[in-house]
Amino acid sequence: MATALGVCARIHAEEQQLAWSSTMNDGPDPALKEMTYDIGDGEKTFMAYVEPDVTSFYAEDPPSSTRVVPKFTGLASKFINLSKDNIRLYWEAHENAEPNLIRNFPPFNAGGTASFPGHRFFFATDTDPFERLESYLVGEYPENLYVYDPYKVEGDPEQTEANLEGLNMVEKTMYLQWDKTLKFNDHYFNFTGRTYLANYMRPAPEHFMWRADHFGQQHWVTSKETHFVDIPSRELTAPVPSSPKDRILKPEDKRILSEYRDPDQGLLNMTLTVLSCAPRVFEIQNFLSPAEVQHIMELAGQIDLKESTTGDVGQEVKEVDFEEQKKRKTRTSKNSWVERERSLIVDAIYRRAADVMRIDEAKLRRRDASEYPEMKSKNTIAEALQLVHYDKTQEYTAHHDFGYTKIEDMDHGARFATLLLYLNDVEMGGETSFPRWVNAETFQGLKVKPQTGKAVLFYSQLPDGNMDDFSQHAALPVLKGEKWLINLWVWDPVYGK
Repeated sequence: MATALGVCARIHAEEQQLAWSSTMNDGPDPALKEMTYDIGDGEKTFMAYVEPDVTSFYAEDPPSSTRVVPKFTGLASKFINLSKDNIRLYWEAHENAEPNLIRNFPPFNAGGTASFPGHRFFFATDTDPFERLESYLVGEYPENLYVYDPYKVEGDPEQTEANLEGLNMVEKTMYLQWDKTLKFNDHYFNFTGRTYLANYMRPAPEHFMWRADHFGQQHWVTSKETHFVDIPSRELTAPVPSSPKDRILKPEDKRILSEYRDPDQGLLNMTLTVLSCAPRVFEIQNFLSPAEVQHIMELAGQIDLKESTTGDVGQEVKEVDFEEQKKRKTRTSKNSWVERERSLIVDAIYRRAADVMRIDEAKLRRRDASEYPEMKSKNTIAEALQLVHYDKTQEYTAHHDFGYTKIEDMDHGARFATLLLYLNDVEMGGETSFPRWVNAETFQGLKVKPQTGKAVLFYSQLPDGNMDDFSQHAALPVLKGEKWLINLWVWDPVYGK
């Protein structure tokens, strides 16, 4: 019986996620090109993402034949500790300024931050910020990597090997894995013009990725998770089944609480419109109905919002002093979390989100042994919805949603996609900005205006599995009124809690 239920879950995913597109999406991505490399263990090949020429991003004649250099010069800066010691990363406003602690770095660990050319960082011992180990001056894109390696002696492999003799087997294994990653980065950089921000060898995403061939391109997807036009009492929305088996919906099953949904919608038709090709950004109008927005806002009234924080995703990081955190404040909103199991309405929104991303909803919740037995973990690949509120003047400066996995993590779990759901019309300001979108017409960032019920989908990963530095985005300051939204983050291949 368990096997049959697993089959039902797969059939449900295939039949529910009916998708049509102006471009065939099921074949190989044309931006993937074969790269040959050798990092010391023989010649191999890798399908690397090579950004298409900007002129191809225009369905008609482009305004220019060259890409515009964006006004925004920020980029991701990844720092790597290749020592067996615990060390700390500091930022300083200028030479010999008071150091500001960024974070602690365990042995053979990596972490990062959004930065700008000219920013100054340094590694120091974990006991004294004035005992510097190595200093860095951030360069221009695509210079993203900054490495502290106390063992390597340039041009002297014998001395390097002698220095490594002080490492135990586990330490040396991690060092050599980092060495492979950095050597692979050299090949990848020369072939694509980008830094390899993942760890070697991270596979291509397991999940479906919508193509973004040109601005204005549209894809169409349908969902059986139609809009709610009325919200039942809390007693009816609250009991979300706890057993994974009880949450499977077969193709012939009626949707949950169907009597409260739009009777004229046999299927919900959703259109994804390409706003940006690099990074891949899509707009989906009317993803949420007014009744669903009202339900989420009512949930918000029951939730105690806390001051939003920032930090490395997927990393176990020791807390730093709060006064130092305040000095480098980048986020001024308040937020909280809404679990999928909070209500049947929220559960339906997750199912609709799975459809628009063409991912089986079963992967966005805990599964039993019959569902995707080949998957290593039965846990969800989706985070709880993050409910965020911005008051006037509040913002979230440009940042990335992805983080950096540990070198020993063979799952390479990282945030794959972000689905933003706007809950109100902002009177002025509050746009979601992508300041580094590739185009041939303006050096200004792409701005997406918040509108009630609208969704924005973008990917933090490239089709080859690398992290997309251009996915950097910001919540611009609210100039008038307030802003409410929820975020859904989906991971690939596993959720690295």
